[in-house]
Amino acid sequence: EILMLNKNTSEIMGWIGLGCLQFNSVPAIVSSLETGETTPIGTIVLTIIGLSLYLVRSLATNDTLYTVGNVIGLVGNGILLATILL
Repeated sequence: EILMLNKNTSEIMGWIGLGCLQFNSVPAIVSSLETGETTPIGTIVLTIIGLSLYLVRSLATNDTLYTVGNVIGLVGNGILLATILL
């Protein structure tokens, strides 16, 4: 049987999932600032490329959840990249 949820519940779960996934760069940023150890730059660059491409799709399909998530992810990974390069 397929899990059936009402639209409101599935929207709330989507936004909670967005928060869990997109704010995962915060501990890496804090750790980078405290210890000087960073995530490999290749990982960050590939993540930024992927998020940018997802952002194009989310804007084209007018998907607010994915657009917000992609923007948050791009900002977080941009900050992480800046801690490496600066």
